[in-house]
Amino acid sequence: MHGRLQTAKSIDEVIQHHDFFLDKCLKECLLLLPELIKKVEKLKSLCLQYAAATQWLISSSIDIPKLDEQSDGLVGSGKSKQWKLKNPSQAQKAMTRNSAVTDSILKFEREFNAEVQGLRPILSSSSQAQPFLTHLAQWILGVGND
Repeated sequence: MHGRLQTAKSIDEVIQHHDFFLDKCLKECLLLLPELIKKVEKLKSLCLQYAAATQWLISSSIDIPKLDEQSDGLVGSGKSKQWKLKNPSQAQKAMTRNSAVTDSILKFEREFNAEVQGLRPILSSSSQAQPFLTHLAQWILGVGND
């Protein structure tokens, strides 16, 4: 736009260059495709949910040893920590928690993949009308990758 404005000879040309620039921005920022914006927003939401869940998982796993150390101090024996690791009920809880974490991750993956696959028809139809979407469609859907 800057280069075109430098060569403009009238205010009408400035307005025309500005309008062209705005139209190009709307198209290339995908603001004229509401279906695509909804899909991208859903993908962003899933990514944020996954990041929050991961952050919670990390912070909760850091807190667990602190709780074990506090209960070890109450018992007053260095061997109690070994007993706790061999305790069947705690092992069962850990396995249950690991299973729940795995299930949650797989759920996020399924939802994310479903949303990406939902982009296929939108990008396929839109990329024919909007050539700048062709590269995006190829990249997201893995078309044409060697």
